[in-house]
Amino acid sequence: MGDPLSVTASVAGLLSLGLHSTEYLYKYYTACRDQHQDLAKIADQLGNLLESVQVIDEIVRNRTWRPNEQSILQCIENSITHSEEAIKGLQREVDKFKNEPNNDWKKKVVSVGRRAAYPFKRSTLEDLGDDVSEFRGNLSIALQALQLKEHQNTQGDIEEVNAIVKDIQARSVSADLRQWLSAPDATVNFNVAVAKRHASTGQWLVQGPAYTTWLQQGNSFLWLYGFAGCGKSVLCSTAIQHAFRRRQSSADSAAAFFFFDFRDESKQDASAALRALLFQLCGQIPGLEADLTRLKNSSNHSTPPVQVFLEYLRQGVARCRHVYILLDALDESPAGNSRLEVLSLIETMRQWQLLGLHLLVTSRDASDIRAYLQFPALPAGVEHIAMKNDSVQEDISRFVSFQVDYDRELQHWGDHRKKIKSYLVSHADGVFRWVECQLEPLRQCPLTEYHLEECLRELPESLDETYERMLCGIKFKKDAQRILSLLCHASRPLSIDEVIEALAVDIDNRGCYNPRRRSTGGADHLTRICPGLIEISLDTLGTQGVRIAHFSVQEFLLSDRIRKGRAADFALSGLSQHGRISKTCLLYLQHDEFLQQNLSPDLVRQYAFAKYAAEHWHHHYRQADGQCTRQLSEMVRNLLMTRCTKERWLRLGDPDTPWSTDVDYSTVAQSYPSATYYASLLGQDEVLMFILSISTADVNVQGGRYGNALQAASARGHEKVVQILLEKGADVNAQGGDYGGDYGNALQAASAGSHEKVVQILLEKGADVNAQGGYYGNALQAASAGGDEKVV
Repeated sequence: MGDPLSVTASVAGLLSLGLHSTEYLYKYYTACRDQHQDLAKIADQLGNLLESVQVIDEIVRNRTWRPNEQSILQCIENSITHSEEAIKGLQREVDKFKNEPNNDWKKKVVSVGRRAAYPFKRSTLEDLGDDVSEFRGNLSIALQALQLKEHQNTQGDIEEVNAIVKDIQARSVSADLRQWLSAPDATVNFNVAVAKRHASTGQWLVQGPAYTTWLQQGNSFLWLYGFAGCGKSVLCSTAIQHAFRRRQSSADSAAAFFFFDFRDESKQDASAALRALLFQLCGQIPGLEADLTRLKNSSNHSTPPVQVFLEYLRQGVARCRHVYILLDALDESPAGNSRLEVLSLIETMRQWQLLGLHLLVTSRDASDIRAYLQFPALPAGVEHIAMKNDSVQEDISRFVSFQVDYDRELQHWGDHRKKIKSYLVSHADGVFRWVECQLEPLRQCPLTEYHLEECLRELPESLDETYERMLCGIKFKKDAQRILSLLCHASRPLSIDEVIEALAVDIDNRGCYNPRRRSTGGADHLTRICPGLIEISLDTLGTQGVRIAHFSVQEFLLSDRIRKGRAADFALSGLSQHGRISKTCLLYLQHDEFLQQNLSPDLVRQYAFAKYAAEHWHHHYRQADGQCTRQLSEMVRNLLMTRCTKERWLRLGDPDTPWSTDVDYSTVAQSYPSATYYASLLGQDEVLMFILSISTADVNVQGGRYGNALQAASARGHEKVVQILLEKGADVNAQGGDYGGDYGNALQAASAGSHEKVVQILLEKGADVNAQGGYYGNALQAASAGGDEKVV
């Protein structure tokens, strides 16, 4: 065998002869199958053989063989060479047909009816049947071996992926450091991408010269880019797996990855990426955990600026011979400041010029990303690869073949499967997601050639048209709108139970929690309402979550394009969506039946949306439009000023200590800061004005993490609230008092947070620049720690 990882030319030629002979005979016998049951039987046998030969032929021509698959390749070769006599027998039959005068054999069959006519003598049919059976029997051995190997490869991949995940999760990072870093779990996204990966997907990348160069060359960079749905995240998961494999075989090496995620606000900025990378690298780079522990202690347990984390990453990378860092979906960091900070992070990392750094990123081909990556200077095929290429198209072809051949409902199409494959591959235009969405209409199509051709002709041409049809076909539109809006705008991924509970809140009619709206159908209930648009996933704890099926779905729902078509009712952009979600949260938290029961783990499980509602109602409220906030202000006042509702809310999720995720189940009465404090902390200026108008409370009263209301508002950068408090007599130089306060006074709080306008307001009101106290000592040191030159 010349090339140990490809079949010999003689075997390939023999297989090609077998394929053409089988196709020729199948067509002829199919044309005459109605004349006699023996002819129909042999036509069916030839059809089954043709399927097997086509599968083997496609595998031989297109498969990228792994080094450990030599035995499988040999098995295929043996199956073909052992079939040589059978193949030659089929070719002899073909030659007999070709030697007959044109169409003469057909005339004979018609004229003699069911009587045997050459070349349809019973002995001829029996010999042909023997050849077909022998050939198919040999090929079935190869197919079984291939299927077993695919299963072994898949299991091997799963085991390797699980090992990567366990390795990251089990690293001995101290509990205090883990909590302080609060690093987003990138393994969740990694598992989702791997689950969507078909066998051999992306092998062209990891076996290609660009990726090999990236692995081996010092200070290397690689950008993979393409349009929506072309499989970037799946390809990145393949690259991650191979980078970790490289790390294991190379001494003094480390690897880390991060997936930016449009569905999860905790995975959308530079700080999140850096914290995740540092957490993963802690157990791989000597001394890094100790360095970060010292940073935690020197930062008074607060989160340092991005520049500080970035410097610690640089120091860590400099200690290693190789550090492989992979960042997926840069474009899923929201356009604006968040994405600019992410792109600036990558730009800085490239400027380090560290020989040990290997940086790989993926994204859409967006103009801002292209500019920051200095695209014109990147050598094509070395530092950037476009995802619209022949290799991606081959991945799609394999994906389509697998789906059509092994999907139980699509298998029923029999001989027509070739037509389905051809159509989907030729119209995919490099978009995996488009292909995936077209499989369901084909499953639902009546099993006739006429209906199949009609179905193929009417398949949508683009993802936008695909989603428009899906949305227009939804039966329960109001529920679907709420589900999709909640998933598009939620601050974090939601569980199935959380979404089902949120749907039980009637926000349009009765304006209350309605237990009759609570579904018992679980995941099936949600996927029936939004077929094809959402997907069910598992987090690392095994909890079932529900998420938008693909970034392109959310992009379409939030775009202006949807407003111009038939699915305009599903347009979900606009601040009113946040207002509706905030209303859902506030109604849920103030539901009488929920408030009347003692807070316990069982109650929190029963009312699954309560934790999210408590932690995030104010995030959605702050992003809602003015009309919504005015409508909701009474509900907010009730939450802050009614003892039982306020205590229940704060036990579930106190915004004064956002890092704490634990529910306070204590039965001991707690003393919480005032309504004035929380209205100031959350920037609720209209609510604050109402509270101060009906209350004689002292705006300088001590309490809370920040010491007083003015410090809380200053630390969060709420300009209007700061002005209101000062107008109502707040002491601009008040210290932390009995409760200490993190920043000493309001000016330090604003300076540390780099809130320039708040700093100006405080200085105009007489804040003492030289006042001593607090963690940073004075305002100048606080501003320096915040890293904002203008404030300094």
